[in-house]
Amino acid sequence: MEHPILTFAARDEWYGVRALEVREVAELRGVRPVPRAPLLVAGVAEIHGRVVTLIDLDRLVRDAAAETDGEGAGPWYGVVLAPPYDHLGLLVRSRLDVANAPEAAAVVPGRDGLVLTRVPLGERLLNLIALPALVDRVETAIRKGFRPGGDAGPGEE
Repeated sequence: MEHPILTFAARDEWYGVRALEVREVAELRGVRPVPRAPLLVAGVAEIHGRVVTLIDLDRLVRDAAAETDGEGAGPWYGVVLAPPYDHLGLLVRSRLDVANAPEAAAVVPGRDGLVLTRVPLGERLLNLIALPALVDRVETAIRKGFRPGGDAGPGEE
């Protein structure tokens, strides 16, 4: 049995989230910045009447202070995560697609806690995101960024 995965690009790599871990995908009309939020928080957006905090995966997978390519280009998409993470979404600046990962696909271990596994699909490796690790990294950065009396220091994003 194949498992559908929502795929997209972030920087120069190919990422995916299991379709079962996604509540919905919406084209964004606007993203509002959040004052004093860490740079990996792209901002918030209203998606079907709900306010969702958007994670900037481009900044999360690289140096959070690095500029992202195509800041003004569109369209942008919000990939809203499924409960219990449905208050969060991924800001996607690339085309979205769906891939099917065979259950018996060869698996290459992920390179860090953010990537659950790397699944070979065709001639490419898909970085399957580990949502609990992603959420933990984002929430840690937010707690540090909103500390009284200071912003997150270098390397704390």
